Amino acid sequence: MPLLTTPTNDSIYLSPDEAAWMTSLSPLCAILGSLFISWPMEMYGRRLTLVGTSIPYAAGFYLMGLSYYINYTPLLYIGRVITGLVTGASTPPAQIYVSECSSPRVRGTLGSFTATFLALGILIAYVIGAFVEWPILCFILGSFPLIFGLVMLLVPETPSWLLSKRQDTKAKKSLQQLRGKHTDIEEEFQMIKNHGKNVDANEPQEQNRASFSSILRDVSLIKPLSISVALMFFQQFSGINAVVYYSVTIFEEAGSSIDRFVSSIFIGVVQLICTLLSAFLVDRFGRRLLLIVSGIFMTLSLAGLGTFLYLKTIVEAEELDHLGWIPLCCLGSYVVAFSVGYGAIPFLIMGELFPLQYRHLMSTFSTSFNLTCSFLVVRTFPDLIQSIGIYGTFGLYATCSVFGIVFVVTCLPETKGRTLEEISQFFSRPRNEPVQDI
Repeated sequence: MPLLTTPTNDSIYLSPDEAAWMTSLSPLCAILGSLFISWPMEMYGRRLTLVGTSIPYAAGFYLMGLSYYINYTPLLYIGRVITGLVTGASTPPAQIYVSECSSPRVRGTLGSFTATFLALGILIAYVIGAFVEWPILCFILGSFPLIFGLVMLLVPETPSWLLSKRQDTKAKKSLQQLRGKHTDIEEEFQMIKNHGKNVDANEPQEQNRASFSSILRDVSLIKPLSISVALMFFQQFSGINAVVYYSVTIFEEAGSSIDRFVSSIFIGVVQLICTLLSAFLVDRFGRRLLLIVSGIFMTLSLAGLGTFLYLKTIVEAEELDHLGWIPLCCLGSYVVAFSVGYGAIPFLIMGELFPLQYRHLMSTFSTSFNLTCSFLVVRTFPDLIQSIGIYGTFGLYATCSVFGIVFVVTCLPETKGRTLEEISQFFSRPRNEPVQDI
């Protein structure tokens, strides 16, 4: 983005306001994509839905790259809109696919890998972008969705979805393929099958078809949806996407003595390592503990960064020159804390809390809410800097992180080691147990 806002560049130029809209256009369009994907996800399955997203994803990147060579700014916007739509459309089926295919023992680890590969993608973009022009970067990134689509053709559909479509033989074959040919799957298969039958039997005939109105009428559905939506809010309003999208700008504002592109790559490496670490910790220590620890250190890091940036406004710049490493350390520790907890766990929990019959609708709503928050954070970041200063902006994000800690402690049940069927049953009837137990 800094290259596009430089008046001396030899092609497309964006004003600061246009750049702000270009940056926020992806999460804005992703909101629509996540809402519209529920029908094909339920009609054609999780796997084919993901396969179908690969071609428009690649086309969006190629259009953005092409806009440079024909010097046509609207094409850049069109490509950005397409990639935004597909980003939103691919998020719910990806997380649901992983959750429905995983056994309870490793579901947390595998579910967290979605955030790990997201961090890997960001790092790849940072590294390649430091060595090539942005249109070349677009063409390179456009090849990855095509590879993804081909790989998804080789994997099985989720057993849960196949059973919901009365394809028992294919469901059993799929589960056997996922667990290994020498694994006894009979008990797990019957559990998944019986849960589907119980859902059908307990639903009145007129309510058997899932809809948003039926969700709003059922307290057992409102509870998990509210938990998921709240976690999405605290994830985004901790400011992570402001850091990702504006990392170069943040380092420039902080006056860091370290090269801005090197700093961005450093942040990307830290995020990748820590999301990978989170994938192995989440099934050992549980979702609640990691979120609490994550929230505490995010708050401290954001408060530290905000304090440093405030001191820059009241102290002579020369007096802080030797402290140019502080913003890098604060952002690094913030990314570590975010990646260990809030980076992956809200989406992991989204795939766990929702019952099968409503999973496609509730996950798309939760994802669209997450993307709405992402859009608001990214779009308002430049305006907040102008109104309350960059130090006030990070102070605001730190405050949101504090509220996130309180919510996790008081409202979030622990789902570690539980089957999706057990979690669904927990919300379907009243309990007097403490929130940490299911």
